[in-house]
Amino acid sequence: MKLKVCGMRESANISELLKLSPDFMGFIFFAKSKRDVADSLDAELLASFPDSTQKVGVFVNAELDFVKGKVEQFGLDMVQLHGDERPEYCFDLKSKGIKVIKVFSVAESFDFNQLEAYKPYVDFFLFDTKGKERGGNGVQFDWLILKGYDQEIQFFLSGGIDLENLEQLSELKGMNLHAIDVNSKFEIEPGLKDVGRLKELKERLLRASQ
Repeated sequence: MKLKVCGMRESANISELLKLSPDFMGFIFFAKSKRDVADSLDAELLASFPDSTQKVGVFVNAELDFVKGKVEQFGLDMVQLHGDERPEYCFDLKSKGIKVIKVFSVAESFDFNQLEAYKPYVDFFLFDTKGKERGGNGVQFDWLILKGYDQEIQFFLSGGIDLENLEQLSELKGMNLHAIDVNSKFEIEPGLKDVGRLKELKERLLRASQ
């Protein structure tokens, strides 16, 4: 089970988390987010990342040129699209060699048919809880809804994952789950992660995979 930690911002916190070798680290480029990196992200620090930790830029209905600029500036390995981006938008990025994670907010009546048009143009889907914010709500949705997904494209799972409900991941056995994505449940404050709790999470994931 791979691990993505999203909403990182502070250089010291990023460096500390790197010691745990998360598989993915996410940086939010969205002014309305409490975890927006704005102008605080250290490009030199990101350039020093080992290949084992991939850098993910998170965007919400951003102009394509803005996304491409951030990919180049920070050497992002992939982009995560958290807005209402159309398949054509994903195609534009994919055609430039940029890996794409397309996010869908899941509620009880979620229609998986809407994913079909995106499948040729994404590397992964990410399923998150439908809430008032574009992610980082800290609320879990009913993961069994994902039994309605055809599992054709690998996916990330997000939404309220913490140490208390980690055991429930066993319900997803046999699904095409690539990684879990954690954020608000492991924060001291928005944008600042509790690395001690993340270390426990990583250790428990490793034990579960053995």
